[in-house]
Amino acid sequence: MGNKDGTIEIKAEQVKVVNPTGSGSYPLLKVDQNVNVYLDGEKIDEETVVFADSKIEIEKIEEKSQKDLNLKITQEALQAYLNINIKSGYKVKIKDHPPASVVKLETEKIITDPVELTESDISILLLKNRVRYGVKKELLTKIINNNQTGEFLIAEGDKPVSGQDARINLIEKEDEQCKSGDFNCITSFAEGEIVAEKQPAVPGKDGINVLREKITAPPVKDYQLVAGKGSKLINDGSQAVATEVGRPKLEKKKDQFIVTIVPQYIIEGDVDKTTGNIRYQGDLIVQGNIFDYFDVRVGNNLHIAKSIAGCNANANGDIIVGQNIVNSQIKAGLYLSRKLVADLKKLFKELEDMIAAVNEILGAAQERMGFLQRNLQLGRILKLLLIDKFKQIPILINKLADKTSTYDYDWEAISTISEMKQLFKGYKKILRINDLDIFIKLKDQLEVIIDAQHNLKEANVSADYIQNSTINAASNVIIRNKGCYNSEISAGKNIINIGQQGFVKGGKYSAEDFIYLKVVNSSLSRTDFRIGKGIYVQYIESNVKIESDNDVIFIDQPQNNLYLAVNSKGELEQQAGSPDFKELKKLVNYQSESSKN
Repeated sequence: MGNKDGTIEIKAEQVKVVNPTGSGSYPLLKVDQNVNVYLDGEKIDEETVVFADSKIEIEKIEEKSQKDLNLKITQEALQAYLNINIKSGYKVKIKDHPPASVVKLETEKIITDPVELTESDISILLLKNRVRYGVKKELLTKIINNNQTGEFLIAEGDKPVSGQDARINLIEKEDEQCKSGDFNCITSFAEGEIVAEKQPAVPGKDGINVLREKITAPPVKDYQLVAGKGSKLINDGSQAVATEVGRPKLEKKKDQFIVTIVPQYIIEGDVDKTTGNIRYQGDLIVQGNIFDYFDVRVGNNLHIAKSIAGCNANANGDIIVGQNIVNSQIKAGLYLSRKLVADLKKLFKELEDMIAAVNEILGAAQERMGFLQRNLQLGRILKLLLIDKFKQIPILINKLADKTSTYDYDWEAISTISEMKQLFKGYKKILRINDLDIFIKLKDQLEVIIDAQHNLKEANVSADYIQNSTINAASNVIIRNKGCYNSEISAGKNIINIGQQGFVKGGKYSAEDFIYLKVVNSSLSRTDFRIGKGIYVQYIESNVKIESDNDVIFIDQPQNNLYLAVNSKGELEQQAGSPDFKELKKLVNYQSESSKN
């Protein structure tokens, strides 16, 4: 008797096993996924050795037909989702297999009860759930044609569209700029100029849900524009115009916005013995200095073009000092420097004269015939004038372009100056100019800047340099350039001194929010800081005390980039990195009144 492997044969869904002879191998049975196979009562899933006396039981995995449809409607019935689960019933047939040593038990599914979706199935479900609006008919057809299973957004209503409340805003005059690269501005208005306007409320649009029910849009608010002192309503109350020169102010009271004009009082020179002490409820603009021992009290904003020395100055609004505060008591800006204003004025005058000269030359040429009229080109005229009589224009353009390149202002003039700087490189582009538009545009833009009055924010103190003075401000104290020496400063918000030459030496400084400083030199006398939220100093020399509500530290050694924050317990904690100076720049970038000629 020879060696022969065992075999498995499947016929008529019965499994027959023949054992091997001699040293032959026993047969292996593999299982299909549509059946459960039990060998001697144990379920097998992998390739398994079987024997002639093995008890092999086969359990077919068959399914009955299934058709489940349900509808889910969202809150406010704006969407309806159709869930479909359909399966056709089937039976399993075991395929025959001739005798072999390795056999896979293969099966075949035979559909016995096919299931198909009908339009009626879905329509009845929608009707039963009262879905009558926004049904996606194309999707419905696709689902039926493809006999699809899954979740589908079968109907969708229209959301209500929110309207817009009436809005009343102050007018922002264009092209008004400050005299500093770090501060923005607003402008005072002349009589008859529109200072505020109302944008009417825009009603919303009602929606409709899939049940064909209306969803009411949220109501909108209407506000009334009311003319206060110094203003008058026009155009059926939709606009307010100034009836006197000043700065507009908008105040909300319930459903009314009241616009008033805050008048300004201008002192052409200094506050001295010729003016005496000044008390005024509006804006006070001093185009000179405030000299020793004179007392100035104003109800709104105070603007000093030069310096304050040895005096008291109180204002309910901002105190903007063009130069220094020395030995003074201040209670509560940057501006464009006079040098920059002089350059702007000079450029304006040069442009005005050059435009007039060009028009005169062109006018004379038009009166003549022949060679001159045919060959005279505007570019050549401009080149000759700019090289000879008006050679200061390119110089001023380059100078102003460099000065204003870092200004964070929305001045159209800055862009025009930059454009003209490129125009003057080598004069080649000048020769191709065929009109005076860019020169006229810049002249007009400069005129707006020169004539503009600049906005003040309330409760800030701003100066280039502070020495031996006491400063109190409800908002910010901004030391713009040189720094501060031996003074006492209290701020309801921030103390800021981040200029390139900035320093603080000696004194006491308190801020409810933050203190931002460049350098603290305190070797000779101690400098005290009290903070509400935090402090950042780029460089500290020594002899510094920093105090919060529940903590205090002393610094006796040089230190770079000190950045402390006050935690919820009032304690000081070291912070990583440095403040966001871009955001800090926005904080200090408030607007000041322009200097008066």
